[in-house]
Amino acid sequence: MSIDQRRQYDWPRIRRGSRDIESPRRRSRLETLEPRCLLVGEPFISEFQAINNSTLQDEDGDFTDWIEIRNPRDEPVNLDGWHLTDNNDDLRKWRFPEVSIPASEEIIVFASNKDRANPVGELHTNFRLSGRGEYLALVEPDGITVSHAFTTEFPAQIADRSFGQAPGRNVTEL
Repeated sequence: MSIDQRRQYDWPRIRRGSRDIESPRRRSRLETLEPRCLLVGEPFISEFQAINNSTLQDEDGDFTDWIEIRNPRDEPVNLDGWHLTDNNDDLRKWRFPEVSIPASEEIIVFASNKDRANPVGELHTNFRLSGRGEYLALVEPDGITVSHAFTTEFPAQIADRSFGQAPGRNVTEL
């Protein structure tokens, strides 16, 4: 071991039997890391219900499937031009109108096949969700970038039970 290598170590004397030996022991040292920033995510599908028999009615009085989109940011996000789809071959299936989600809030979009995109009324996709499970994605305005998806397919659903993600929330498993 060279002199330079030896300087990287403390060489305490250790008693082994009847003799003292030197044993290298790494010096502990702390180094300051560069500051870290939490990256704020894009809107995502936080929850959905594919078999809605009695939990949430739309403005027509119908119990239709619904999708909740969450904004995790500390500022509002405009979804104008974003898309929802249940078909990975048609990423532009349903387009959001100019509608914003407030900071750290959610909006509901009914997956009713009623195709309504009036920003001052309830939003309704041009497709329904399958209770047996299927692909579901939120796509960025370029119509190509999938921001969040249940890629292969979400699992078969239970009537009147929602499915989704709950970051920072208490969750009850059924």
